Amino acid sequence: MLNFHPSWYDTLPRRGRTLLLPYLQALAVFLVVFGGATALLRPWSWGYRWSLWGPLAIGFALCWWLWRPWALLATNIKGESRRVPLLFVWALFVALGWNLRNYLRYRVGEVRDLRSVRELAQPGEAVFFRLHSSYYADRPHLGRYAAPHIFILKGGSKRFEASVAYACPLLAAEADTATARLVPQARLLPPAWLVYSYQKTLGDNLAPGEANWRFVNFAARTDAHFDSLNLADFTYLMRLEGPAYDQYRAVRASALAPYWGSPLLLQPIRRPFAERGSSTGHLLLWLMLAGSSFICFLLLVMPLRPDELAADQP
Repeated sequence: MLNFHPSWYDTLPRRGRTLLLPYLQALAVFLVVFGGATALLRPWSWGYRWSLWGPLAIGFALCWWLWRPWALLATNIKGESRRVPLLFVWALFVALGWNLRNYLRYRVGEVRDLRSVRELAQPGEAVFFRLHSSYYADRPHLGRYAAPHIFILKGGSKRFEASVAYACPLLAAEADTATARLVPQARLLPPAWLVYSYQKTLGDNLAPGEANWRFVNFAARTDAHFDSLNLADFTYLMRLEGPAYDQYRAVRASALAPYWGSPLLLQPIRRPFAERGSSTGHLLLWLMLAGSSFICFLLLVMPLRPDELAADQP
């Protein structure tokens, strides 16, 4: 019986045709289907139901489709070796979907041009807001919340972190402050809040005194930095998606905190509006290139089924 053991170079045409090409097709289908659906539906309010479960479902379907074309990969004592690259493909699709959704939120999210800050009382589904009138950042009624956090890591070690959040009422004019203070029914004001958040890892396995000193030092330096900011200096405002607990606590710490309802929390952005999402787009491109390069490398070096290769010989 003739044993056929082709060299690695001789397997490249077959690898490219049955392994690499199907992967590239699956990658293109994923980007078109998930990206197109996201741009069409604009499911920004769906949260994890879309940004996580959407890529998981579409990625699983495409990995199921790749199972048959990738039958060329050899088996080993643990079973099908094609499961290894398929798991990497699935993980890559989930990561790409998460970042692609965030990038599209920046690029195709609804933009509202406002003639008055009071229009923020009915923000709708808009993601970005550009103000074309005067406004007042009410620093005297600023809300602040600072807290240390302890996380238990694997092995029982403790990681100490700290966060400081600020919430500044955004009003149309300084006179609105008096209205909100004197008329309880008007405590629906302010229509929105400028939110600033700072976080820092203090260290691992710190003594109580050391952890407290680092937290107090971080909070003091953060306060000094925040005091130097011009809160009215921003290009546009972006609605915060899934605000953190600390940010809500900062709102509650303000004397103008609303009695009811969910406050509209906005992040001031100082970069030009046309550059929104540029860093997310660069991360998406880098992730796609790095992940695809690694998967293609696996497909080029993994062993193949000898019987499948022998069947190709005349």
